Amino acid sequence: MNRNLVGILITLAVSLLVSVPNTYAQSVTTATVPFAFTVGESEMPAGTYTISHVSQSVIAIRERNTGKGVLSFVRPEWAGNSDRTPKLVFNKYSSKYFLSRVSPGFGNNPMQVPTSKLEREQRIASTRGAPEQEVVAAKK
Repeated sequence: MNRNLVGILITLAVSLLVSVPNTYAQSVTTATVPFAFTVGESEMPAGTYTISHVSQSVIAIRERNTGKGVLSFVRPEWAGNSDRTPKLVFNKYSSKYFLSRVSPGFGNNPMQVPTSKLEREQRIASTRGAPEQEVVAAKK
């Protein structure tokens, strides 16, 4: 029961935060991700996603068809980064994908998604060491 209540509260918080107008709401990126992936501790299905700023250090990621969403902390990359192409970058360990970076494009700095405990465990278990990277094109 408590787990269901927490899930409902998180879903409600994401819905409210995504719908509240703010100065960051203008920065919305859309991408179709052809594989399931993980953000923090949340498993996200393949689908079309909208990624929007909630604040300077938080983004909301929501799948359009199911409405499943998650909030994630982000760290802006340094302003000298010249790669301004809208895209999502995923770290891949065997068959598991983890969202690593969001580049909203159009003059906005790319943002790093913190490495989760689950991703650190996958990295340790991986025989390759460094992850493969998968890039998914996005658009504003």
